[in-house]
Amino acid sequence: MVNKMSKRKKTNGFKRFLMIYTAALAIVICLVWILLYGLLKDYEGGRPASTMDKIISQFTVDNVESLLNNSGVTYNEFESNQIVATYLKGQLTAGAANYKKKSGEYAEENPVYVVYAGETAIAKVTLAADGKNGHNFTKWKMGAISFDGYADKKQNNSAVTIQVPKGAQLSLNNVPVSAQYISADDQLFDPCKHVADYVTPPVDTVYTIQGLLVKPEISVVLNGTQLTIQEDTKKNTYTALYPADDTLLAQQQDYIKTIAESYGKYIINRGSLSTLSGYMVGYAKDYVSDIPAVWAFLYGKTYTYEFQNENITNFSKYSDNCFSCDVYYDLYVDYQTGNTTYNTSLTYTFVKINGKWYVADFIIN
Repeated sequence: MVNKMSKRKKTNGFKRFLMIYTAALAIVICLVWILLYGLLKDYEGGRPASTMDKIISQFTVDNVESLLNNSGVTYNEFESNQIVATYLKGQLTAGAANYKKKSGEYAEENPVYVVYAGETAIAKVTLAADGKNGHNFTKWKMGAISFDGYADKKQNNSAVTIQVPKGAQLSLNNVPVSAQYISADDQLFDPCKHVADYVTPPVDTVYTIQGLLVKPEISVVLNGTQLTIQEDTKKNTYTALYPADDTLLAQQQDYIKTIAESYGKYIINRGSLSTLSGYMVGYAKDYVSDIPAVWAFLYGKTYTYEFQNENITNFSKYSDNCFSCDVYYDLYVDYQTGNTTYNTSLTYTFVKINGKWYVADFIIN
């Protein structure tokens, strides 16, 4: 009887020990899992890529403007978040946002990433340390967003050069451009480089604006007149054209054509140099005297000629005493054994001397 009770007590004691041990082991395992989970969570949270995953999720068409507003990113005085966001929305519509480490700049202590819309790079994001978490891993936050060199780089807009008439008001995206952006002033330009002996020559002011992210809207006003802007996409330069004057053109177009035709007649030996140079002064008069005529090739031949497709374009008025224009015509020459058409394009710059207009500058295009 005693032995049975003793065995029962030993069995019950072992069961209690086993239960206590199992419970303790379970608690230890749970604690280990909790600690391990916390470690893994902190480790994952300390990875720069985890922070970038959160940031990249905000690069969406619906959210990118809010991202810019909240990022504190600054561009320049001519571009607002809305302007940049409009560009980015277009890119993000074409391709989803993703990112890669910035080659040559990325380091574990300085994470730098390039953000892409599809395959097009649109921004650079630099992360900044944001303290330590419970396991002493570095926490990260967005430190800076930079678009320079990325946004709209097919347009190559990082530096824009704009040439305008001196005294004109230049605006980019409806923001007036101040004198601090002037890179050159009082610039002579074709076709008015040889008129100073007769009139005050027109000159231009050149502005250079650095760091633009997207192609700007450019406006130039001269004496209340909105000027036409001519763009050179290869050089990323813009030129504001001087205003036309339809009334003055109507008054002078017959005279301009007479001078242009006198040049054509002289070239084919149907007009004289003295007649042609009589319309000119200074540089233009000297220049036309040095132009070799083609009539020598027609010497001894009987021929007729005709001016075809005459037109006057790019009429620009610089002042009451100076204007320029382009003249084009096809000079058709027919002789017994064949015919030739001389495609003729000229630029004339006129100056008024004692009430009469003369050609002072002359360019063969």
